[in-house]
Amino acid sequence: MAVKRKKKRFFTFRIELGIFGMLGVGVVSFCIFLWMFLLGVWSGQTVLLPSKPGKGPDMLTRMAAELWQQGKATVQEGVVPPPDEQVDEAGPVKDASVSTEGQAEPSFFSLQVGSFRDKKKAQRDVLGWQAKGLDAFFLPPEEGADAFRVFVGRFEKLAEANEVAASLENEEDVRAYVTLLPASKLSAAPAEQ
Repeated sequence: MAVKRKKKRFFTFRIELGIFGMLGVGVVSFCIFLWMFLLGVWSGQTVLLPSKPGKGPDMLTRMAAELWQQGKATVQEGVVPPPDEQVDEAGPVKDASVSTEGQAEPSFFSLQVGSFRDKKKAQRDVLGWQAKGLDAFFLPPEEGADAFRVFVGRFEKLAEANEVAASLENEEDVRAYVTLLPASKLSAAPAEQ
């Protein structure tokens, strides 16, 4: 009787892992895929973004301007703006908000350039903007807030506010947020500004 000879395998490789080994391999694989995903998102954003992001209005401001141009201002707290109130191409002439007497309040656009918890810091920031030749003011904190907000400029049209915001972002390296303020808030501002 002939004895079967086992064929020699040229290459043998075997891995035996327990439950903790499998768990470790899973965690390492997850971390590698997460790192690859985050690296891909970061590189995709840097490739797709323009080289100078301060040029022109940002996406949200542009969308808000388009909504105003189409006359589709959002209705807040169930208050419907009067039908005779017209919107020109650059922004609203009047604010759609209604006072307690039922009359429309005049409003204007302004650029929020800072927010401080300390009133003295807000006053110093206002003086700094005024020294640069800009119309600057701050408003006291609203209910539920604890920050003095610093604003620059008073604009009737949204397009003007967007132009000044873009120039401030390029020249002063500061992020400016376009805000619609009722004139009554400005009259309630502190007198010692």
